[in-house]
Amino acid sequence: MRYLNGFVLIGIMLLAISIAGAATGNRLLTEPGQQVNPYAWLEYLGASALMLVNGAVSIRNARQQEAEAESHSKSLAPEKPVTEPTESTEIPE
Repeated sequence: MRYLNGFVLIGIMLLAISIAGAATGNRLLTEPGQQVNPYAWLEYLGASALMLVNGAVSIRNARQQEAEAESHSKSLAPEKPVTEPTESTEIPE
């Protein structure tokens, strides 16, 4: 689920539309009364590829930012000195 951002979801939908258009001879992709564009499915396929690449770049960029933030927070955190537990601090009578 981490990799399903908006770009990837739209890319998957465009891929499905492209496949459906190719399967129906592009009749699915045209309005009634309009001439059938023989390359319409390729336009949707190109848009799908563009959205999937954009989604992959977005995911990679988010991972890099998380790694940088983690390393930055580790470098700023002061190290606690290791102390050994002492025995009871009772006052002798």
